[in-house]
Amino acid sequence: MSPSTALRPEVPFVEGEDLEAHLAKAGLDAETEAFCRSLAQNGYALIDLGDEARALCDLAVADTDRLFARHPGANRIQDAWLRSKAVRRLAASPKVARMLEAAYGRKAFPFQTLNFLRGSQQGLHPDSIHFHSVPERFMCGVWIALEDVQPEAGPLVYLPGSHRLPVMTMRDAGVNDPRPSPEQYASRFVHGFAERLAAAGLPDERALVKKGWAFVWAANLAHGGAPVTDPASTRRSLVVHWYFENCLYYTPMTSDVEGGRLSLRMPANVATGGWEWPRKAGRAVYPGKTPLLAAILKRVFKPLHISEG
Repeated sequence: MSPSTALRPEVPFVEGEDLEAHLAKAGLDAETEAFCRSLAQNGYALIDLGDEARALCDLAVADTDRLFARHPGANRIQDAWLRSKAVRRLAASPKVARMLEAAYGRKAFPFQTLNFLRGSQQGLHPDSIHFHSVPERFMCGVWIALEDVQPEAGPLVYLPGSHRLPVMTMRDAGVNDPRPSPEQYASRFVHGFAERLAAAGLPDERALVKKGWAFVWAANLAHGGAPVTDPASTRRSLVVHWYFENCLYYTPMTSDVEGGRLSLRMPANVATGGWEWPRKAGRAVYPGKTPLLAAILKRVFKPLHISEG
């Protein structure tokens, strides 16, 4: 029986204590079992998306290179899936969806894409402060290499095992405000999270991912971009953020989690082209006027956000 039709777990299989018991009765193939174990133990896992995906990588590069050419100096395109069939097909990979469902116990859907031309050089952070869910940890990131990643191009950097640290909220960072802001994230959370990582003493690693492979990370894994040592290098890549069905979706950066005030999201569903209602106990929850209007406008106008970082 598919996890989407069985009793949905309140804790992702790969984030809980009973993964081996789940694997013993799930009847998964060896590749999927290894994927689940790596995600649980390390906070990340790799998937070879295959030759068809590598051909799509070339098409996605052609599509996004044309967009980058129109915006000199730009390095990031948000939601290119709205304009590129190749980006959309890669982002909604059936193989990724199947393996995520096996690992988490709920049906997964991609809700956002980010295309990069060069290394982001982004500081270490967890996605759990940008996108989260109730029940918690039903979110993950999928980083797809559109070309072989070279060491001098600023590869993805990550801290294995950091996903096991407690999820850090804005209040944990000392922001006692019912409506936190992105400015408070920059001034308080970033420093507080760096202190937490320093105290944990976890070593970092770099992902030299081959074209057509996906690097999947858990919501709370600390990750970022290594320095670019060759300014002429490229690191064409596609980041896809995934949620799971029947959850509340929200933005922790602007939420007071402990106070119960969540900035709800109405995420897109890249696979269907529509959107997903946040849900609690199986029932749709009204996310508020702003998220609803944003979802409608995205579907109608298909806006792109092209920026330097």
